[in-house]
Amino acid sequence: MLTKYKIMRGLFKRRSVRILIWTVVAFFNKKRLAIFVKAQVNRKEESFVVFDVESIDSVVAELEINGALAGPSLPKDVVEYLLDYSESNPCFADRDQTKGFYLKDRDKAQKALGKELLLAQYFDAEQDEKISKLANDPYLLLVAAKYLKVPPKLMSVNMWWTFPVDASAEDKARHAHVFHFDLDDLKFVKFFFYLTDVDDDAGPHVFVKTSNRLIKYESPMFKSRRFTDEEIISGYGVDNVVKVLGPAGTCLIEDTITVHKGVTPVSRARLMLQFEYSINTYSEVSCVSDREAQKIFV
Repeated sequence: MLTKYKIMRGLFKRRSVRILIWTVVAFFNKKRLAIFVKAQVNRKEESFVVFDVESIDSVVAELEINGALAGPSLPKDVVEYLLDYSESNPCFADRDQTKGFYLKDRDKAQKALGKELLLAQYFDAEQDEKISKLANDPYLLLVAAKYLKVPPKLMSVNMWWTFPVDASAEDKARHAHVFHFDLDDLKFVKFFFYLTDVDDDAGPHVFVKTSNRLIKYESPMFKSRRFTDEEIISGYGVDNVVKVLGPAGTCLIEDTITVHKGVTPVSRARLMLQFEYSINTYSEVSCVSDREAQKIFV
C-alpha cells in the first residue's frame, strides 16, 4: 500500500531534493520559528540542563558539520526513574506488540520464542508523565527547532533493551546492527540517552562523522540498504567512525541521516531512550501502539 511515508522516502532520497524543499519550508516558517524559540528560551529554567542561546547555536553548528555530537547528561534521579519504569512496564520482543513480557521474565520469553532475544521495545512511553515532560524539555526543543528551522513535532519516543546474545545475521540486520542511515522525514533529529553504562562490552552506538553531508556510498533511489564495515571505513576512514561510550545518562544528539549502527552487546545489556523531532510525523515511525492488540505472552 502506498502511504504518505513511502512517498516521502521516495521523493526525499536525493539530498539535493531534501535541501531544496527544506529551504522553502524554512522560509515560510521564519515567523513561527522565532515565536517558538522565544517561548522555549522563556522556559529554560524548567530544563534539566543550564544553557544559553549561544550554546544552542554551537550545538546546531556541529550537528550540521558532523551529523552528531555529545549532549548533556541526564541527572541521576531521572536515570533511576527510567530504570524503574523499565522494570514495571512490559517490553515487547522484536518490537512485536503481541509478544509482551516483563523484564524479569526474559528467560521465559526466550524459551517461548525458541531463540535468544536481541531486542525488546517499550510502546507508549510518551504517556508516562515524567517521560512526556522530558520530551518537552526546552533544551531539546530549542536544539530541534534551530536545527530543523521550524517548530518541531515529536515524531516518536522510543525506549528499548538490547541484550548480549549470539544474534543471527537476520536479527542484526532487522534491528540495525549494521551500518545504515535513516530517512524518517525531510529533516529530523534524535536525542539518544544511555540508561545503563555503555562500554565496548555493552554494545555502543556508532556513527560516521560527516556522512550526513558527504555521500561516499551508492544507494538506489527507492530502497534503503545496509553497508559493510569495510565499505564505510574505505569511504570515510577509520578516524571518522566514532563509538559512543559513557555512563548511564550519556546523551548523543544525532541526525540519523548520518550513517550509524548499534553494536551487539557482548556481556551486558543496554537500555536506551530516544526522542525524535521532525517537520512532519508518520505513524510508521512513531512508537505508539494499538493497546487493544498488546499481549503479554509469558
